Amino acid sequence: MVHNRGAKMLNFLTGSVVLAALVTALVALQNSERNIKIQHVTGERTKWRDKVRRKALKVHRAAVADDPESLAELELQFTVILNPFDPDDLQILDAIHILSAPGPKEELLRAFAERIALLLKHDWERAKAEAAPFWKRPEPEYRMSYDAYRKATYHRQDRTNPPVL
Repeated sequence: MVHNRGAKMLNFLTGSVVLAALVTALVALQNSERNIKIQHVTGERTKWRDKVRRKALKVHRAAVADDPESLAELELQFTVILNPFDPDDLQILDAIHILSAPGPKEELLRAFAERIALLLKHDWERAKAEAAPFWKRPEPEYRMSYDAYRKATYHRQDRTNPPVL
């Protein structure tokens, strides 16, 4: 009887050790896959943000040089890197298109730059949130629309009411 109890205890411990090893292996696998995903997705997002910055500078230069051919090419390039279902991204494309028209461009360039800044800020915040551990992950913030941004109390051109830094 004592021998039977010992065998049962040994079987229980062996089963517990095997179960613990399986759980540990599954958690390690999940963590490894998450780290790989974070590393690759975050890396690709970094490259994407850099590409958007470079192309935005090219848009600015082409608009100042009044080069509609370059602006048309840049509009196409932005078309394939922006979200075709996002209204704010579509407005960035519209802004590039409007910059091709003759006339003053200062306000249009400012609006374009602000739209790009909002896009990059939103993507940066998403990347930070996704890289955080699940227990510290903040609720995803929605991208601030350009209209909401314009209604904010301070803007670069409003130098009379600057924020306290």
